[in-house]
Amino acid sequence: MSNLSKLNFLSVQRSAERDLVAERRAKFIAAIEEQRGYLEMAMAGQKLTRIVEKTHEDGSITKRERPLRVWFFEKVSVWYLQARYGARQLLIDGKSNAIQVAKQADLIAVLDVLEKATLAGELDAAFATATKRKGKSHD
Repeated sequence: MSNLSKLNFLSVQRSAERDLVAERRAKFIAAIEEQRGYLEMAMAGQKLTRIVEKTHEDGSITKRERPLRVWFFEKVSVWYLQARYGARQLLIDGKSNAIQVAKQADLIAVLDVLEKATLAGELDAAFATATKRKGKSHD
């Protein structure tokens, strides 16, 4: 009798126990926290950049300044916030891609509202839309 004949073999497919809604909410709330930090830096007059190091084959290291990926910007004395889920802009109300405020300081309140809306599940549809893959058309 062989050693393997003592074992009980079967084919089983393992299912992942994941809560995608909770994962999406957590990812977005983490991004909101990151944007709060960037906003504080901007309000303090700091540069919104980060240092990126690249190691070359010869062992030398090059450092470059790269801009941070902020959601907010000023245009014609008005501030806008374009919330993102990953690289994609969120259409929070289903059609608009930005939130407008009068002053930079008002963006803090916008981030607070977005966090509360996320926790309440109000942005789940926007996350679902943003995560849909665009398929190729088969004509």
